[in-house]
Amino acid sequence: MKRFTAALLALLLAMSLAGCGLSRKKAESSTESKESQEKVENSNLKAGFLFSGDSEATSTIARKNDIEKMQGATGLTDSQIITVENVKKDNIGKKVKELVDQGCSIIFCTDCDLEGKTIKCAAKYPDVVFCQEGGRKADESGQSNYYTYNTRMFEAYHVGGLVAGKKLVERLNNGKAEPYSFQVGFVADKKSPEAISCAMAFFLGIKRSYSRAQMYIRYVGSEGVYDDDGKEAKQLALAGVSVMGEYTSTTAVAAVCAENDIPVVGRDLGMLDVAPKDALTSVLSDWSMYYTYAIDQLDKGQPIDKDWSAGYAEGANIISQLNDQYIAAETVYDVADLEKNIRAGKAKIFNTQNFTIGEQKLEDLVKADKEYSHFKPYVKGGQYMECKEHSAPEWDVLIDGSEVSDYDYIRAQEAESQY
Repeated sequence: MKRFTAALLALLLAMSLAGCGLSRKKAESSTESKESQEKVENSNLKAGFLFSGDSEATSTIARKNDIEKMQGATGLTDSQIITVENVKKDNIGKKVKELVDQGCSIIFCTDCDLEGKTIKCAAKYPDVVFCQEGGRKADESGQSNYYTYNTRMFEAYHVGGLVAGKKLVERLNNGKAEPYSFQVGFVADKKSPEAISCAMAFFLGIKRSYSRAQMYIRYVGSEGVYDDDGKEAKQLALAGVSVMGEYTSTTAVAAVCAENDIPVVGRDLGMLDVAPKDALTSVLSDWSMYYTYAIDQLDKGQPIDKDWSAGYAEGANIISQLNDQYIAAETVYDVADLEKNIRAGKAKIFNTQNFTIGEQKLEDLVKADKEYSHFKPYVKGGQYMECKEHSAPEWDVLIDGSEVSDYDYIRAQEAESQY
């Protein structure tokens, strides 16, 4: 049975990686021909990459892996790639100047919080192409050399939620989870539309298996700080959650879950070596698709899509290898079915029949409450269509059954231990 499962997982991964043509705002990222590879390799093109984290951040490691994949597709040599770590708002100008001085003709910024600074750099260096991951202001920036891009991570988080939900039901049946409590935990590095969108997609994926699930969310308040991520994961463990998801840039959440026997869905990298018995899967983005596309377009002198996005259908998002020894029964088959429907555009991730906000349906809120009127263009056919017009997510509210947890369980435990 294990051999059959492994074979099926390999087939699913191959299906996940199979891409198809991208339409407007979903630009084509074609496999480069030998002729194209030689052209890029023999050109003077240099690409720079700005990372906010250090070399140990999972976000940095994942993107560096994707840079290598891009090199395989374009033929760019190591001497044509320059990476810079620990880029912050107070030093990005200096870091960009260093890249420009070294001859970079295209620069990728991987932290959306730096968008304002990136736009200023684009204005200062009009002959250099700037590409901002997770950016929102490509059109309004007024800079012809400034572009934004993103992957539809919420799709993969929804699949990851299904995996976690199946495991939650198993634990409920085995008496390892409480049916009338907050069974799900989610750690996010900061409060942002993308983090909330991914968290809610994850939660709705869980509710595919257990409709009464409830979820606590903890915001770290920092990015890429191992101890801070671990502290918030420990808070959730003490709160009694039975499964966990995360939107962070370290392995700390997975490590805490391993210590407390809590199944977890990770991000950016597979977490099996960190939590062998508890890492169910991880949400992955293939950034090499955009790197390859943008560099090839620049090298050919062709226009780059102003606001690019891709998701499951194009192979830009997948989940990592399933932990076939510890996932719940039938998970592989349910995942395959859901992934098939997402690729075909048939899966309603934000199905408005499956959630309420303040005990009201979203269709009613967008008509009656100005606070939600900006969602109106995206509510059609019984679903909220995330990233329909822009690559960056816009969903920024919590659905009923989920709430922010700020109670200090660690301090309460320490106080109790004194008595």
